[in-house]
Amino acid sequence: MLTNKERLFSLGILAMSLLLTLQSFRYPAESSLFPRFLCLLMTLFSVLLLARSAKRAADGEKGEGFSKGAKIPALVFSVTAAYVFAVNYVGYFVSTVVFMFLAMFLFGERRILPMAGATAVFLGVVYALFVSFLGLRLPEGILF
Repeated sequence: MLTNKERLFSLGILAMSLLLTLQSFRYPAESSLFPRFLCLLMTLFSVLLLARSAKRAADGEKGEGFSKGAKIPALVFSVTAAYVFAVNYVGYFVSTVVFMFLAMFLFGERRILPMAGATAVFLGVVYALFVSFLGLRLPEGILF
């Protein structure tokens, strides 16, 4: 029973990842590399999850429980999916700030100052490299 739920969940993530990958190709070519990278990474991890589920089913393992083992990956997937869709509507910088804070929080970071610092440094490097140096436009939304 457990492996059927895992298999169904990983197939759902795989389908959603592929849909998000297709969505990321609607962005302008110069500003879609990061969303494409995230989508392809989600696709890779969903395939790995599916392979692990198939291996566990072949070995006859019952595992630790679907909900216990899939809670954090499901949350990370949901946050990443929301990020990919939000970039087009809210804008790259605003959606990236929210995404990075949520991702760091999900991975266990609770201190605001390091989270803000990492986000500021990342966005500063992105702005300096892509906008100032290369002259590329990042997706703009209703806020920025």
